[in-house]
Amino acid sequence: MTAQTQIGALLHEDHMATVEMLQTLEAFIGDHRNPPSAAVGAKFLGELATTLRNEVGKHFGFEEGHLFPVFIGLGETGIVTMLTHEHRSILPLALQVADLAEQGDFDAASWKAFRDAGQELIEREIFHVQKEEMGLLAAIAHLVDPKTDAELAEIYRREVG
Repeated sequence: MTAQTQIGALLHEDHMATVEMLQTLEAFIGDHRNPPSAAVGAKFLGELATTLRNEVGKHFGFEEGHLFPVFIGLGETGIVTMLTHEHRSILPLALQVADLAEQGDFDAASWKAFRDAGQELIEREIFHVQKEEMGLLAAIAHLVDPKTDAELAEIYRREVG
């Protein structure tokens, strides 16, 4: 079993919160074949939009701005390239879902757009989290020294939450 680093533990916690939110989104979409009334999903849709804007954007920003440069400095560019490419496809989709969620009062067309984008986001983001859980966290444990780990954890706490 791989020893867990401070930054790995923080990223894992964030991943689990993201997966939980995506599972709730999947259930919400599945429970509503037709557009729900504005009152039915208002609380969830507001939380979803906030989570997508803050958590995903800040999480990706931390990885790209702080963690990935450490990997690049160690010559580990493959994982950085792959994950950055995925961030570039997930973030605009997450923001689209957040925008649609904020509108909240769906008609048939906007509900279809929300459902389609939401389902695509669920698929992409779950697969991305799995890659980070299996690959990135293990790589951090093997490559990042304890001092850098502590520094990254402090930056994460300050910038992401």
